[in-house]
This record gives sequence, C-alpha cells and structure tokens, in this order.
Amino acid sequence: MLIDRPIWKLNSLVRFFLLRIQYRNRISANGLSLLSWTASFRVSRSGNVCLGSKVIIQPFAEIQCDGKIRIGNRCDINRYSRLVAMQEISIGDNVAIAQFVSILDHDHQFSLDDNGILSVSRKYECGPIRIGNNVWIGDKVTITKDVNIGDNVIIGANSVVTRDIPSNCVAAGVPCKPVFHAKTATQA
Repeated sequence: MLIDRPIWKLNSLVRFFLLRIQYRNRISANGLSLLSWTASFRVSRSGNVCLGSKVIIQPFAEIQCDGKIRIGNRCDINRYSRLVAMQEISIGDNVAIAQFVSILDHDHQFSLDDNGILSVSRKYECGPIRIGNNVWIGDKVTITKDVNIGDNVIIGANSVVTRDIPSNCVAAGVPCKPVFHAKTATQA
C-alpha cells in the first residue's frame, strides 16, 4: 500500500502544505493530512475545503469545490474517486471511500422544447450531501444530491444512493436501500 512508503508520505505532506499556500484561505485543516501529487484539486474563489486530521487522499482522486466541502478526521479517499460540490458536501470522521466513487451534490438542469428536443443548461439543481461517522463506501458507488447517510453504515459496491440511508445498517442496490439493519438484526 502506498501510504506505508515513507517517500510517499513525505511527498504527500509537501503537497498538503503547497496546496494550503496555493489556495490560502480556501483550504483549511485541523491537522496534518496526506494528499497525493496526482490527486486533482480545484477550489473556486467562492469554494471552501476544510480537512480534518489524518485525511488521506490517494492518487488520481479528484476534489472540485465551488461550494463547501468538509472532510472529517481519519478519512481515506481512494484512487479515482471524486467529490464535486456546487453547494455542500460534509463527510464525518472515520470514513473510507473506495475506488471510483462519485459524490455529486448537483444535477444539470434540462428541459424539452415543443419538438421534444433535449436542452441542457449550465445551471444546476443542488442539494447538500451529509455522510456520518464510521461509514464505508464500496467501489463504484454514486451518491447524488439531497442525501443524508447516517453513522455506522456500509454502502455496497456499485450502489446508487438517491435517498437517505439510516444509521447502523448495510445498504446496497440501484437505488440504494437498507438490506440489513443492526438495531433490529433483520434483513430487508
């Protein structure tokens, strides 16, 4: 694993400090984090990213922020995953995001004209995304706008999360829904 290599850790710490300098007041941190040199960052003038302590952003991950992104302590964003915030994405502590995960707090607006021709605008319909503490998000999951994921949740691989997921459960599917809830110990 890359994070076990001392040179990767040193390079990632240097990238962390350089990004903090580059984006000045737009990236803040509550401690040290490891940010890969090949991870992509774009924070607009109106954007704000707040990193907790011990955040690891793996190679080829992508962060785009025109709104607010808050990532809690001890979070790992794996390779090729992307967070794109036009409004707000909030991630709690101890969250593991696997590879190829997309977390998008917006959809493009579109319309059909009288002839049935689709027109997509540059405007967005946005809604905040909140992910609780102790959450594991499996490979290739997509999380859409206006979603709250509770604490102590596992989201199964290839799921599409379009609605709220309660705490203390395993959820999977398209659309994603709870398949096992720890409180009642029953399967759906």
